[in-house]
Amino acid sequence: MSPPVTPGRVLIVDDDDLFLRVCGAILRRGGLTVEAVSTASEALERIRANRYDAIVSDVRMPGGDGISLLRAARAQDAGVPFLLMSGQPTVESALTAIDYGALRYLQKPFEVDHFLSVVTEAVARRVGSADRSSLERRLDRALEHLYMAYQPIVQGHRIVAYEALLRSAAPEVTSPMDVLELAERTDRVFDVGRAVRARVAEDLESLEAHVQCFVNLHPLDLEDPELTSVDAPLTAHANRVVLEITERASVCHVVTLESRLSELRALGYRIAVDDLGAGYAGLTTFARVRPEFVKLDAALVRDIHHNPTQRLVVSAVCDLAYELKSTVVAEAIECDAEREALLGLGIVLMQGYFFARPERPWCELRQSVARAA
Repeated sequence: MSPPVTPGRVLIVDDDDLFLRVCGAILRRGGLTVEAVSTASEALERIRANRYDAIVSDVRMPGGDGISLLRAARAQDAGVPFLLMSGQPTVESALTAIDYGALRYLQKPFEVDHFLSVVTEAVARRVGSADRSSLERRLDRALEHLYMAYQPIVQGHRIVAYEALLRSAAPEVTSPMDVLELAERTDRVFDVGRAVRARVAEDLESLEAHVQCFVNLHPLDLEDPELTSVDAPLTAHANRVVLEITERASVCHVVTLESRLSELRALGYRIAVDDLGAGYAGLTTFARVRPEFVKLDAALVRDIHHNPTQRLVVSAVCDLAYELKSTVVAEAIECDAEREALLGLGIVLMQGYFFARPERPWCELRQSVARAA
């Protein structure tokens, strides 16, 4: 059953109760329907149950952060406009917001009229109608300008793999999530998945043979016959490729999941569960997929050196992964203290801005990692 639809519906998330009430009053006066919550966990529950035309969230909140909520919201609804707010903005958090597809990044305090205008514009972007042919043309241009950015996964000073991340230089799209939204709205998810895998296969020709590549799958990609075709471009490189399935999006719709995974493994692919700890499917995805790799959600990594509870949870995940013969990868590492804490828990495969941003070509990434290490 699809979530209920109410045009002009906005969700606001902030731990400051007074600020939350003021923002809600401003938007209601602007004719919008507003729901306000004070925690990221409560926001995620609402997002799972309802369809929103815009989400506005603070970056820093107890028990969760706006960036993690952004990623979780996108997994539930790839097209929802997401606006982040911060009283102490940093270049790092702004760049991260852009990477994860935030529509706007607002600095507190802001003018009332500007705030209302930005949110109203986001809602209009969501509810505004566009004919299919226009969407098709936008997607075609996005695919025409599609390329892959690569972020290294390191072990100590050595790059052992890269994660391939979708990008497009087309001016009609502002983020990778825009491309995925267009694909979903035009029923062309397979087209995007195939274009991504073909481009990765082409790029792998110039990468050292011993280095692996992690490639993200949209949940619907698991139903694409081309994915397991022996003639598909990426199949020729299957023994170097790890296919990532996110825990944020349910794969329960794939009735033949286990058999599909068996086919992929027979071709030489290995499987990773991404965003473990994000919470949508709990450990169900982990149990069904039995992945060769497990990638920890950013919320478990962020500030782990300050949080004993996070370290306890990550340690438990590591124990479970060991029992299931899965290798743990910690991603979204942003500082040396996080790296040291994760090393102390026995995690050796790492990824994040601390080492290098997603970019090309390969040689520039190697230099960035060498400087971080």
